[in-house]
Amino acid sequence: MNHEPNIYGTDGAARKAVAVYTPLALAFYDLAVLGFSNSFVWECDSHALLDFYNQHVSDKHLDIGVGTGYFLDKCRFPSTAPTIALFDLNPHSLARSAKRLRRYNPSCYLGNALQRIDISMSGFDSISLNYLLHCLPGNLASKSIVFEHVKPLLRDGGVIFGSTILGEGVRHNPLAKQLIKIYNAKGIFSNLSDRQSDLEAGLKAHFDEPTIHIAGCVALFSARKRIAPGTEKDLVKAATFNINNINKRLDNLLA
Repeated sequence: MNHEPNIYGTDGAARKAVAVYTPLALAFYDLAVLGFSNSFVWECDSHALLDFYNQHVSDKHLDIGVGTGYFLDKCRFPSTAPTIALFDLNPHSLARSAKRLRRYNPSCYLGNALQRIDISMSGFDSISLNYLLHCLPGNLASKSIVFEHVKPLLRDGGVIFGSTILGEGVRHNPLAKQLIKIYNAKGIFSNLSDRQSDLEAGLKAHFDEPTIHIAGCVALFSARKRIAPGTEKDLVKAATFNINNINKRLDNLLA
């Protein structure tokens, strides 16, 4: 088993939003962000985010914006041997997450989700964008280009899910108001005008069955890739054919 991250390609320029996540910063990320900030600043407990992962994660999963790999480490996959791919602009996040998830031997890709995602894997049953969108430059209307980029990587009927901190239309406690201002001024966040309606519009433009749930000032969202016309009928036909063949074989064995 390869315990070192297999990293392919990069756009060469780290953004301010990811440059802050040095190895030292990542060492305190789980405690500071997932422990303190989620509970007392953004008011969306990490247990709620973990439950969201458990509801949507699959055995063939792509994680974009990996952080420290905490949720993939803690979530319940449908089987004990999932296929996992990690994608991030920060090599430190990729390396730390890959080491944490080494029991799954994840494939790692260095790149920018705002650009076309060119990786050697596709046909994912689930893709997550956890705490990614509020770090990307621009507003949600422009950042929704990410949905266009991940769509080809998702199989028909597959699910995209994630979470993002909104800047408008939700209640921010005093600490959240201050931190959002500071993080936006430093270029760590870019979400002052991010609102639920823009997120919903972006999801609807590329996927079916969009859902958004607000917890504190965090939007938890999911949607599915439309099944191509004829595909569903073909799948039912193939399943019926296989069942009929099995029944015939059983009849022959019992005859």
